Amino acid sequence: MLRYELKNKVGINGLGAGVWNIGAGNDPFGGPTRDPIPMLDRLPMLAESGMSFYEAHDVEITAEMAPAAAKLAKKLGMKCAMYTPSFFAAPIFKDGAMTSNDPAVRKLGMENALKAVDTTVVLGAKTMVFWNGREGFDFVLAKNGRDSFKRLVEGFNKVGHYALKNYGTKVKFAIEPKPNEPRANMYMANVGEVLYLISRLDKEVQPIFGLNPETAHSRIAGLDFIWDIELCLEAGKLFHIHLNSQDGQRYDQDLPFGYTEPLKDLALLVVLQDAKYAGPICFDVKAPRVDDPKNITDILTVSSQNLIWLWDRALKVDRKKIEQFRKENRLTALSGYLAQCLYGK
Repeated sequence: MLRYELKNKVGINGLGAGVWNIGAGNDPFGGPTRDPIPMLDRLPMLAESGMSFYEAHDVEITAEMAPAAAKLAKKLGMKCAMYTPSFFAAPIFKDGAMTSNDPAVRKLGMENALKAVDTTVVLGAKTMVFWNGREGFDFVLAKNGRDSFKRLVEGFNKVGHYALKNYGTKVKFAIEPKPNEPRANMYMANVGEVLYLISRLDKEVQPIFGLNPETAHSRIAGLDFIWDIELCLEAGKLFHIHLNSQDGQRYDQDLPFGYTEPLKDLALLVVLQDAKYAGPICFDVKAPRVDDPKNITDILTVSSQNLIWLWDRALKVDRKKIEQFRKENRLTALSGYLAQCLYGK
């Protein structure tokens, strides 16, 4: 069975994707365009698409399903790259989990988070991602921002201490920033906010907290995803990564990696190679509504092929030439050189 790998990749090799990447085609304006595929049936589809890793939310692969998922993944030669609690789908979390004004909701959110830590271990994943998709506000003064920040610190501290007490450093946590959607304004909106939040956690748990930046989320915020990821690397906090594409500051599109900004994607891979990023490289893409069921995994194969093509070209980029262009202050010429590396023969 084909498994995509990246040439000379340091550390963990192989690519990964989420079970949600091959969904039924729902969007905010319309229902499914394909029959839903049972979650465990998606693991063989990911494997057949060349994935070495799978990812899932706790509403997709529940704690009760985890032993069966782990057994199936082992049979397929796959591993779980990350597991994540869903704090955005259930109606009870309509106004957030950790930052809800209702203490009962905050309590339930914490229970879900701790249960997800246990399930992460059952699945054999080394990383648990937090995308707290409803933590934020739609109307000003709907929440006290200072109290909300303190609740986030308190919540992540509890999760961190629980993990350390029960599993040591077996599990690390990667917080995923996003500026908006589904909320009008979201807490933990960008890499800088999350790094600051981590700096406010208890000293004992800070080492097990990092980030999972997603390239499209940076673009939605009008930010440069290369700099966002460089900042994570500089802080030693790039614990996980999600690659995809975004066509401007619109809704979260989850387009195939390499589609909209291939030159920037090339530069990003140069950064990851030079930093010797050792973690898995995973996609957060979405099979579009228009794709027929038989073509639902095209989103994964196209992303993988683009990544491998760009990765190989990034390996050939002459780093000495980059330094020379910087030294001579020929930055426009540098951009031309990168274009040559991308498009030239």
